[in-house]
Amino acid sequence: MKVSTGSWQSEASKSVYRSVSKETLDSAKTKDSALQEMKNDDMQNRLFAASGKSSEKSGSNFKMKSSAPDESVGQLASELARAETRMDVQQVSSKAMRALANLKMASVASEGKEAKKIAQMIRRMEKLIKRISKKMQHLSKEEQIENQRKRAEKKEELQKAQELAKELSSRRRKRKRDERGYALKEMAEDNKNSAADVVSSLNSAISASTSVPDLSSVADIGGVDLSAIAGGSIDISV
Repeated sequence: MKVSTGSWQSEASKSVYRSVSKETLDSAKTKDSALQEMKNDDMQNRLFAASGKSSEKSGSNFKMKSSAPDESVGQLASELARAETRMDVQQVSSKAMRALANLKMASVASEGKEAKKIAQMIRRMEKLIKRISKKMQHLSKEEQIENQRKRAEKKEELQKAQELAKELSSRRRKRKRDERGYALKEMAEDNKNSAADVVSSLNSAISASTSVPDLSSVADIGGVDLSAIAGGSIDISV
């Protein structure tokens, strides 16, 4: 069997081209996936920032009831998402613990619908405190990976340093996305509860303004028998 030099070179060129094309296609897919993820994160960041500003603006114009804590769950969740250091997280933790204590004190003197509402807020605040503890663990782990990366760079273990940097970036991106999503959900819950409180207050005010006094309970005034009004006759004594 004879194989010409030209045909062998042609087949080799095709093989190299296919290999390069596959690598190029895979690289392009990876870049597209990373770009899409960055776009999603950027969109979530903008929504998160807009929700935070809206919450602060509405909070300045709306006076909450005395049974509610000074810091809502949504507000604290937003602060937690923006916290970058363990010191920042500790400050959010202190606010959450103080708000939880206030809620528990308010629950003692509450009853009915108000008691149920406070119980729900207590559960949400306790869940937030658990997430605060979880974030402290994540930050400690990230700090540990960062120290490992720095040691690898000093030892000129470039491949290991790059792998650690990639792992750290992936962890932070996933954590921040989860924190922003949680904060948006809790801020939406706060807004829904605030709107419900406003509607309830308006309904109460309307009911109070349209209520008619019970005339039968009013004493006779000036010889007029008011109890007879309901029967359609008035007894006037002279």
